[in-house]
Parts: sequence; C-alpha cells; structure tokens
Amino acid sequence: ENENVLIAIFFVSIIGIFLVWGISIVQYNEYAIEREFGTLYPSLKETGFTWVGFGSLERINNQIRNYEIVVEGASSDYQNVKLELNLNMQIKKETVYNYLIDYKNEEQYKQYLDNKIQEKVKSVLLKYSAENILQKRLEISKELSDSVKSIPELRYFLFNDLAIKNIQFSEEFNKALEKKAQVLIEREIIIRQKENLELLQQ
Repeated sequence: ENENVLIAIFFVSIIGIFLVWGISIVQYNEYAIEREFGTLYPSLKETGFTWVGFGSLERINNQIRNYEIVVEGASSDYQNVKLELNLNMQIKKETVYNYLIDYKNEEQYKQYLDNKIQEKVKSVLLKYSAENILQKRLEISKELSDSVKSIPELRYFLFNDLAIKNIQFSEEFNKALEKKAQVLIEREIIIRQKENLELLQQ
C-alpha cells in the first residue's frame, strides 16, 4: 500500500513539474509566438500566462525602439562625412510571424538593415557639398528619411522618424571652416571701420 502511495506521489509530481514547465508568461511589452519541434505557429500568444507544453516562445519587443546607425560617407566635394542617425520604429503586430520566419534573430535583421541604410545615406550625401550638408541639415534629414522609407526590409515596422543626431567632418575641413569664418569676421571689421571713418569725415 505504501508503495502504491509513493508511485502515485511520483506521478503527481511528474505531472506537476510538466504543468509548471509547460506554462510561460507573455509580458505586455512583447509579442510571442510558439515554436514546437522546429515549427513556428502563426498565431500570437495573449499577454499573461500561456500554455506551450513541449514548445518554447519566440519573443520580440513590441515597444517603439530607437536604432542608432553610424554612416561614414563623402560629400560631392570629396570631404569625409560621418553621420550619427537615429531611427524611430515599432514592429507591426501583423508582421511578427513573417519577421521571425525571415530572420533568425534581431541582430541578423539589424545587420542587414544597417547595410541597406548605409547605401541609401551615402547616395544622398554625394548630392551635397560639405558646406551644404551643414547649412541644409533639416532638408537633408527629410530626404534621408524619404529614401530610407523605401527600403523593403522596413515593411515589418512602423517607421516613425529618422533624425540626424550628429554630423562630423575631417579636422582639415573644420580648420578650413574656422579660417573662412575668421576671414569673414576680419572683413566685417574692416567694413565697419571704413564706415565709421567716413562718418567722422563728414
């Protein structure tokens, strides 16, 4: 009789462990899809406790996220330009399944997207001189955003915004700008001195 009780306890314990092991939690800030024995099921799991049995959950953040990308290109006058870009985007609920089918993980996607964005941004930069890139930052930012939006790989996401965080040029170009600014200041001083002298002579 004691042996039967022990056997019953053993089986109840096994069932209990299986039930606990087979339950997962889906957080409010993620989408989750079940993968079982290599098969990915298309339906999304609801937020909260969910049954997965022998399977596991593929999870992806559903919040608005920022991707930071650094592009090193050249202007139309062959000046080196380094742009720090910020992409603001959010995964679409209806594309989660296809996204997880097409990409093994987020790092693979980011690498592929980075390469595509590099191509687009470098093409836009080549249209402008270095000084124009500085002077027309907002205009260029919009052109970059429109160009990047056309990338097919962004179909999985709601693309909210692309912003230029920072622009850097070579030290030689910065020195040339400083020298030009100094010349303009000196020219303005000379003009004002001449105007003051003419006033005194009247």
